Amino acid sequence: MLALAHLHLQRPRMPPIDSHRLSILSKSEIHALYGIPVFNDADREHYFDMSPAEMASAQARTQGLGVFQALELGYFKSKRQFFNFQTIDVQADLHHIAHRHFWGIDTKDLRLPVAKTRARIQQTILELCAYRAFDASASAELANRMLRMAAISTHPVYLLREALQHLESNRVVAPKYSTLQDLIGAVLERESLRVTRIMDEHIPADVKKTLDDLLQGEDGDMLTFSAIKREPKSFSVKELSHEVQRRQFFAPAHEFALTFVPLAGVSSESIKYYASLVQFYT
Repeated sequence: MLALAHLHLQRPRMPPIDSHRLSILSKSEIHALYGIPVFNDADREHYFDMSPAEMASAQARTQGLGVFQALELGYFKSKRQFFNFQTIDVQADLHHIAHRHFWGIDTKDLRLPVAKTRARIQQTILELCAYRAFDASASAELANRMLRMAAISTHPVYLLREALQHLESNRVVAPKYSTLQDLIGAVLERESLRVTRIMDEHIPADVKKTLDDLLQGEDGDMLTFSAIKREPKSFSVKELSHEVQRRQFFAPAHEFALTFVPLAGVSSESIKYYASLVQFYT
């Protein structure tokens, strides 16, 4: 079962300087989703247990290939993924399978099947588990789903969690993390363009000038992004006077926002996410 529970909503991460992709998850979170399973004895008893149909399919191959099919089947049951590995890294699992289902085979002598054979084994596993690969059709279905979800929240972790849930519900193998990054990035860009287009069509001239003035403010000005992110230093008359001036400065923009948000269909979750981005920009 895909590990979805740990994907909590959190403040967005900025991507590495040399990356064009969204940085959605930490390395440990990516490993939890895509890292090869590490089983204890109880896990091996559970995941390497096979139904009569699964056993018959594995035993229809040579013993060596049958062991590898049982191994990949167990891993697939655990994370709904296929993995790259070396036999030296999975000896404990191979030994368990051989001892339990394939008496008389020495796992130390086993070699990984060639690529074409592994592809056939993996296709067999998909059929046994009633799953399908992530193909062009599945990609289009997921993209449409994500576009609908973006109307609820534009938080990247939310969209990733919904994508993984959609794939699991529809029994589709999740694609690489980079593929999901690109998909979510494209969805967020489309949503941003949609909201921007509506804003361009409806924003009053005075509100646009207010925002332009804010963007073009010089360091040291009272009304810049950096300045308005700071709390008042005290309750002095001067500081309170500045707060009143800010309130007056933003009043037209606030009035516009009250009508624009429902017009654009921006959800409360998206409002929170867009607001959190202020911390990343000067």
